[in-house]
Parts: sequence; C-alpha cells; structure tokens
Amino acid sequence: MARVSLIAASGLCAGLASLAALAVAAERRNRSPWRPINATSHWIHGPRSGSVSRPDLAHTGTGFTTHMLASFWWALPFSALIGRSARPSPSRVVAAAAGTTALAALVDYGLVPKRLTPGWELALPKSDLMMAYVAMGLGLVLGTYLHAATAGTVLPFDDQEQRPS
Repeated sequence: MARVSLIAASGLCAGLASLAALAVAAERRNRSPWRPINATSHWIHGPRSGSVSRPDLAHTGTGFTTHMLASFWWALPFSALIGRSARPSPSRVVAAAAGTTALAALVDYGLVPKRLTPGWELALPKSDLMMAYVAMGLGLVLGTYLHAATAGTVLPFDDQEQRPS
C-alpha cells in the first residue's frame, strides 16, 4: 500500500470517527456537540475552552485542526504496525488499530503534560472518553479498507475472492 495515502485515509477516518463519538457523547448528556472539539483548543485558550458551546474559528478551528493533525500523527505508527504488505490480514489491521489506540490513550492522558492532552475531559466526563478512542480505532481500520478499495486492492476478508465465477 502506498504509505502516504494509507496514513491520510486512516488518519482522516480516525479523526472524524472520534469527533463523531465525542459529539454523540456530548448530545447524550444534553451538551453542545461543539464543546469537546472546542476543548481541544485548551492548549492555546485555556481550560475555559471546554465550556464554549458554539462553533467559532478560535476554538473550533483550532480544536479541529489540532485534533486532525493528531489523528494523522497516530496513523503513522498504525501504518508502521501494519507493515508493508499490500494485503494485510484482518487480524493484523485490527491488532495494529487496537495497539495504536491504546498507545494514543496512554500518551494523551498518562504521559504528556495536561496542557497537551486532547482536553476532552474539560467538556465530558472521563467515562465518555473511552468511546472516542474506540471510534478512533474503528476509524483506523475503516481507513485502511477504504484506502485499499480506492487503490483497487482486494483485502483478505473481502468475500469476493471466494465467490465462484
């Protein structure tokens, strides 16, 4: 697989999937779906960014850009874990996504200074953050298969290979 396009597809899907999970979690708690992405701008605007309920360029633009860049960043080790195979096995893709997601959560909320965390805890209870990471992992997997589909590669669990002609 072409490394750059795999990273782009996986990072994009991971970023958008985790944003969707955060928005759903916020709405489920009767909060604005903009709060979690605005909270990601806390590294510039401080902890009050987690209470900003409306979209604006300063908070939403910064939060979205920061989040998506981080998603592309995490797609790098994911891509490395998949390896260079044009047809990675489904178990390898899922394991790479799970490992990358676990590493991201550990780094984001266990190793980096508080100012460099995603900031989602400023908008949502910590119990909701796990779903964002699960969605990120699913997005990494989805991005891999979308990338393969656009590249015309048939992956191992594509049942078209096993159908009689």
